[in-house]
Amino acid sequence: MTADPRFDAGRVLRRLGAVPEPAMRAAIWRELFDKAPASQVVVVVDAVLAAGRTRRAGTQEALLSLMKFMAAEREKAIRVLLPIATVTGHGDLLALLADQEPARIAHSDELKSPNPDHDRELTLGERRAKARSTDRNVITRLLFDQDPLVIAHLLQNPRIREQDVLRIASRRPTGSAILRGLFQHPRWGIQRPIQAALAQNPYSPLEIGLGLVGVLDLETLRKISRDAGLHAILRGRAKDYLRGGMSGGSN
Repeated sequence: MTADPRFDAGRVLRRLGAVPEPAMRAAIWRELFDKAPASQVVVVVDAVLAAGRTRRAGTQEALLSLMKFMAAEREKAIRVLLPIATVTGHGDLLALLADQEPARIAHSDELKSPNPDHDRELTLGERRAKARSTDRNVITRLLFDQDPLVIAHLLQNPRIREQDVLRIASRRPTGSAILRGLFQHPRWGIQRPIQAALAQNPYSPLEIGLGLVGVLDLETLRKISRDAGLHAILRGRAKDYLRGGMSGGSN
């Protein structure tokens, strides 16, 4: 069977580099995973992983879009990629698809949401409503809430600032659902300081760190490679980028 030219690896890379919006890149990946043979999907994924290591203009966004798609559509990614990755011993793909726990897991008794009202305990519905508030004092007190929807409302609040979001990304302990939501957020999930904080948070799911390591600056990669509190697979991936994939990159 002749390979479909729509799914030629070079063409897919060019398309990913040409579109401006994360949602459009996700649509390209969805079309590939839904319509191309699994063998062709692996070729494209391999090409994007290799291109991402070069850190040339455009390749990092293509790599990040792949990782975000695989995180959002994890069951589909496993179904399409895992059989071939297993047969061929594709180490990079197997690491990305492995069902690994984060370096640290927050237990329920550690995930207590602070009360933004000093007078009485607020219900969950009230906290979610207050996350839309314009009052900076209320916003600040809700930054450490452990309900993913409260945080989702905060991330959409026009009064929230980058420093606020950094506090959410850096909190330890915290729930993985909150960190996943931040990783996928169309505005905050593309900010480099927030990406660095997510990658360095030991409570982040491994796929988030692996998804971000290819777009981080050298100093952050060095920190990750030396941080014994992070997942060994993530530290190893950072070392790989520092050793082999940085010759054309920026600092």
